[in-house]
Amino acid sequence: MPVSPGRVRLVTAGIVLGLAVIMVVPAWLAAPLADPAPIFMTAGVIAGFGACALPHLCVARKPWHRHGPGGRFLTTRTWTGHRTLDLHRLRSVRTWKEVYRGGATTYLIVTDASGTRLGFTGPQADRLIRRYAVERPRGTRTSRPIRVSRLARADLGIEPLPRGLSALRSLLSVERSALLIVGPMMVSAAIASH
Repeated sequence: MPVSPGRVRLVTAGIVLGLAVIMVVPAWLAAPLADPAPIFMTAGVIAGFGACALPHLCVARKPWHRHGPGGRFLTTRTWTGHRTLDLHRLRSVRTWKEVYRGGATTYLIVTDASGTRLGFTGPQADRLIRRYAVERPRGTRTSRPIRVSRLARADLGIEPLPRGLSALRSLLSVERSALLIVGPMMVSAAIASH
């Protein structure tokens, strides 16, 4: 059974609140200690890795199930439960790149008119998204155009990025991941130092 967008927001808010508690409470309790560094470092790292995991809540896990007239609906499991995306009512496609040691993964994040958001990886997903977000709307009159970000167009092979921008994008992806980990550590340190 598909999950409502409200439930997804509730689960995400719960996770964010849990990360804040993990980051703030140990630092607050450790403040009177002579050396609170081990506690805030541990709490900050845990909260940082949790923050890095947040975008994965919407990532589609195989197998996908197409159903409805013409296979217009796609239902799949995510960390928050099953979600159903209406491929005929897409509203936006954007991209998110995660760089890690030894490689990178690019996620295409698709949102439909009801607010359902799913993230996809791999060539099969690229073909499906290109078909429903780019090719199909050209042949039909849609009341609202589908917003496909510049980076998503590059990842779908529609419009390549200028030279040098791809390397800069990878560098910024690494920096973003590092900030998601270091940011909570710095907040914990600030709390523990007062």
